[in-house]
Amino acid sequence: MGIFLILLSIALVIVLVFRGVPVFYSAVIASLFCLLTAALFTGAGTDAGIVNYVINGMTSMDSSYVKGLGNYFTTNFCIFVLGAIFGKLFDNSGAADAIAEAIVSRMGAKAVIPAILLVGWVLTYGGVSVFVAFFAMYPLMLSLFKEADIPRRLLPLFYFAGAGTSSGWFPGSPQAHNLLPSTALGVSPSSWLVPGIFFAIIEMIIVVGFVFFYTNRCKKNGEHYELTEADKKIIAEKEAKDASRRPSWLVAALPMVVLIIVLNVVKLPVPVSLLVGILAAIICFFKSFDLSKFWGMMSEGAMGGVSSLFNTAAIVGFGSVVQAVPAYAPLCGLLVGAVSNPIVASVITVGGLAGVTGSGTGGIGLAMPVVIENFIGDLAVNANHVNLAALARCTSIAALTLDSLPHCGLVVSVISYTGNDHKSSYLPCAVVFCLAPVITVALMLLFIVVTGQTYLM
Repeated sequence: MGIFLILLSIALVIVLVFRGVPVFYSAVIASLFCLLTAALFTGAGTDAGIVNYVINGMTSMDSSYVKGLGNYFTTNFCIFVLGAIFGKLFDNSGAADAIAEAIVSRMGAKAVIPAILLVGWVLTYGGVSVFVAFFAMYPLMLSLFKEADIPRRLLPLFYFAGAGTSSGWFPGSPQAHNLLPSTALGVSPSSWLVPGIFFAIIEMIIVVGFVFFYTNRCKKNGEHYELTEADKKIIAEKEAKDASRRPSWLVAALPMVVLIIVLNVVKLPVPVSLLVGILAAIICFFKSFDLSKFWGMMSEGAMGGVSSLFNTAAIVGFGSVVQAVPAYAPLCGLLVGAVSNPIVASVITVGGLAGVTGSGTGGIGLAMPVVIENFIGDLAVNANHVNLAALARCTSIAALTLDSLPHCGLVVSVISYTGNDHKSSYLPCAVVFCLAPVITVALMLLFIVVTGQTYLM
């Protein structure tokens, strides 16, 4: 009964988020439901009383919603906030625009598909957030779609195919999906390098091949680009934008290179690496900033990171509540009994919880403590000799499998902003940001199991 109530609580989160209830309120409601039902139907609150049990489960200092939220917020503050500031510097200075236009101009208008996908991949692998990269790319995508006569309902597909796939988990990526597992497990962000690159190439082949196939099929079916009034306005604003103070694409790319080098080659701690990247961006883009608005821009970047972190931490708080109810231990026992391989268990747990929360980072935050506790124990000892490098890489891609179900905030925002709807645009997007990574991670797991790389020799 208790396990069923936990699953019912998780289902409640899905329903609430899908219905548009903000993540924080969805998590709080589901947490209260989980605690209340545990007290009413399993006798969990018999000693302290039902009301006290629920209150303690939400606010106590030992194991509660507030503690889970607070611990995650404190632990990952630097990753989210510094990463958001780094992206904001690229947005405000025009550096993201410079890189995007440089790639497109060198590949030519005829290579629209690979050009757009490469722009999205480079920007996000370089540390620019998926939200910032989208707004930097959107006016450029409109112009290219118009010139190549590609149906505008494919705008979300093109964006997600480049910015929402392997760039977030590729070895060395400074994106949170890659940093959180490596930080939690104490391994390098570029761990499991060669196999990671190999399987990333496989995912890219699937994604690019599908985008070419689907675009050509739409054109054969007689679909064309239709310029809307909103499109005309955005294109006009882009053309009127003063690009004279924008850095060259070489200067724009330099902070990305610095960040990736200090993170993966020099191997500085993640917060220090991000700070070095920010300082490099400020120095390189100094002439491009409006100094009277500099601190306002920095504040916007920081608050954007705080908002993203808080939404993720809100879901992790719900996970802490689930861990506090009596049925949690039997549920973990079922997971361990059903899937004895720690890497396979991690992929299933992270992917499933990412789908529940509509957030890859939320899935990682909820799942990693479960995996570490039940399969690894003390990380410093690693008595079970689990291959932590392979585990970190597989966890990174698992977070980017089911995180983009229809209720995902980024998916909703991109489809809505482009003037499309889920009915016309979501299914092809799901192929590139759900199906392709699921196929890729399945091949990774097959490789790991067949070659015996689950455990260190």
